[in-house]
Amino acid sequence: MILKCLGFRRSKKNSSSTKRPYPTVIEELSHPFSLEDIRKSTNNFDEVIGVGGYGKVYQGKARLLQLDHVATTTALVAVKRINVSYNTYALREFQKEVELLCQFRHPNLVSLIGFCIHKDERFIVYPYMSNGSLADCLFKRDQREPLSWKKRLEICIGVARAVHYLHTGLKRIIIHRDIKPSNILLDENMVPKLYDFGISLQGSLFSAKPQPIEGKRVVGTLGYMAPENIRDGILTDKCDVYSFGIVLLEVICANPIYTIKKEMHETNEEILIRLQAEDIDPALAGNIAPVCYEVYIDIIRRCLKLEANERPTMGEVEMLLEHALTLQQEAEATDTSDDYL
Repeated sequence: MILKCLGFRRSKKNSSSTKRPYPTVIEELSHPFSLEDIRKSTNNFDEVIGVGGYGKVYQGKARLLQLDHVATTTALVAVKRINVSYNTYALREFQKEVELLCQFRHPNLVSLIGFCIHKDERFIVYPYMSNGSLADCLFKRDQREPLSWKKRLEICIGVARAVHYLHTGLKRIIIHRDIKPSNILLDENMVPKLYDFGISLQGSLFSAKPQPIEGKRVVGTLGYMAPENIRDGILTDKCDVYSFGIVLLEVICANPIYTIKKEMHETNEEILIRLQAEDIDPALAGNIAPVCYEVYIDIIRRCLKLEANERPTMGEVEMLLEHALTLQQEAEATDTSDDYL
């Protein structure tokens, strides 16, 4: 499907900047918008729908022409607003995110509609995700209907496919570095879209044995960062695997990792040992088939290994999660619900 943005006016020349910071190919693969376009779309930045490390995210509207069916519709968009005047890292992360999103073609990665450069401000325009983030669905219990166990498995599988694609589906391996529920968005059909690539790192040309990447600075979200990353500042694809293991733990508990831990020094292994009863989301009671639970917990245990080389690849994690879902479906088909956890 080819989409051309009509609600945002595409400018032939960026009058907001005297120096072109992007190669022409970036402008051909996305849409450079004017500040006037952004203001009109967001009703002068009227509705805030999120807050990030470098600014706010606003809801907007864009007129879209669907060329293959010649039908005009109105679509909602999300506009991330970044002020780069006070932080050089913000500028680098904006540029990196735009460049990476132009390369991605995957149903479980957020897509890019366009961007805007105006003086010290930068804007990135994405499709609007009507179901918010996975964090919203898991942690805001008073505002959301609890996700079913099968839906949680399907979301996890979608995210695993996205990360597997980043690790093996492009010319260069890409390490996301910040996989967490708030960076997993859900569209109107509850399809997960991995989001926020500002601190991602791109490795060397893909090979069967990716080389570690030494980050110039250790960044990420505490609680999700792999121990070797914090300790040595060395990144591999297995750092994303570790972060994803924490997400899997949060998915079954419906609590953030800092709440799941009874004590600050408690190890992941200790959490998994006592997880069988008290910490599983009460909304899931009587809905998890034991055979599915065993496979799921084993995936978490393997993802959270202290030694990076002992963790599975994301391709293996994806297949194991698919197996867990199959076991759940088979158990439901044979009506063994009396044995469910």
